[in-house]
Amino acid sequence: MKEEQIMRSIRQIYSIIALFAGMVMAISCTDNNETPPPVEEFIPGETVTVQQVKALYADQLAITDYTQRHPVEIENNWSLKGIITASDKKDGNFYKEAFIEDATGGLRLLFEANSGLYIGDSVIVNLKGLWLGDYGNFWQLGGTPYYQDDGTIRVGGMNMDRQCLKLSIGNPTTPAEVTVTQAKSTAYLGRLVRLAGVQFTDAMTGLTWANAVDMVTENRTLEDCDSKTIIVRTSGYSSAAGEILPSGNGSITGIVTIFNGTYQFLVRDFSEVDMTGTRCGIVDQPLGTPVETLSEDFESFGDNDDIYISGWQNLATVGGRIWLAKVFSGNSYAQATAYNSNLTSMVTWLITRPVNISSQKVLTFQTAKAYWAHTGTNMPMEVLVSTDYTGNNISTATWTPLNAVLAQQSDPDHTFISSGNVTLPVAAGKSAVIAFRYTGSNTESTSYRIDNITVSAAR
Repeated sequence: MKEEQIMRSIRQIYSIIALFAGMVMAISCTDNNETPPPVEEFIPGETVTVQQVKALYADQLAITDYTQRHPVEIENNWSLKGIITASDKKDGNFYKEAFIEDATGGLRLLFEANSGLYIGDSVIVNLKGLWLGDYGNFWQLGGTPYYQDDGTIRVGGMNMDRQCLKLSIGNPTTPAEVTVTQAKSTAYLGRLVRLAGVQFTDAMTGLTWANAVDMVTENRTLEDCDSKTIIVRTSGYSSAAGEILPSGNGSITGIVTIFNGTYQFLVRDFSEVDMTGTRCGIVDQPLGTPVETLSEDFESFGDNDDIYISGWQNLATVGGRIWLAKVFSGNSYAQATAYNSNLTSMVTWLITRPVNISSQKVLTFQTAKAYWAHTGTNMPMEVLVSTDYTGNNISTATWTPLNAVLAQQSDPDHTFISSGNVTLPVAAGKSAVIAFRYTGSNTESTSYRIDNITVSAAR
């Protein structure tokens, strides 16, 4: 009986403990479901323009020694309204930043985390308590300043949720259509622009936008057809970093910035790069109809003339340089060279008009060289024949080397060597083109020459 009472007492104690534990858990659960903090109403200040904001930093930017500049806190109850023209939400070319633009200009916004702003967002930025600074003379609007390891003071990132109010999305962002020369002015700093009729320089041939392997930001040089240039700067973290630069001419859209006096261009969306057109200075060269014989001595060309012959083609497939006419001691000839080109690779083709080869035809020509710089067994020029080249399929046509005597390293400079009689293939009902293909680079830069090309019936 006594044991029964003891067991009953123990059960009562456990029941009390369980009840108490349940109450504690209930209280804990209530505490875990905290009431969210009150939502602070976003009350915009007096609306000002980008230009008014930039003006607050004008005195600091005028100080030549950037280490003596100090960020400026915005104490006025101001707000800035504009459209987001570029952000860190597209293609990875921007990091914790966005660009805002109104009718007076553009400005870089810095954030403490990824911004959450998209191209086309209409936003209001409350400016009170934010700071203006610069990086390489380009304005930056952000949060509390901090010191770098080298002692210079920089503007930190702002809290987007506290400082920005998104009004609408999907608004049009129309870039200003400008030339390279116009873009390189303070009027377009921070603004969205479109450059048309531009291409990457010959020296950029074969390069990628940036170093995607080591994720290093790099500069590439863009030019127009008047040789006016601007730097295109691309992040090694961008989606296009490892892609080969476009080789054609066309348009590119992005933001204009500056770094210590050098204007730079930042692509905001790589799908807006459209550079597939014909490069500057390239002439439309339709392949001519087949003929029975050929004869070309280049005497109709002056020194340094581009060689354009009706029905022939003079094409640069790598590097942008083509065959030029040269005159020496009263004799005109064609020359290809990579000397002083700064090109990692150069390939240029001089392709004849098609010649009928239903009967046996013989090719003859002369070659000369100067300043031999090719190494090993590398030859500056090859002579090729094709029966399926149509004028626009150079990479897919079948090219067969021809056995001809060519000027060699051991031959005297500037001395023309005869090719001998080179027999062309015979194919009933077909024609063939002959191509003189020069391959070189800034290091393998031999100058190579051709003269007195003839195709005639075999005797």
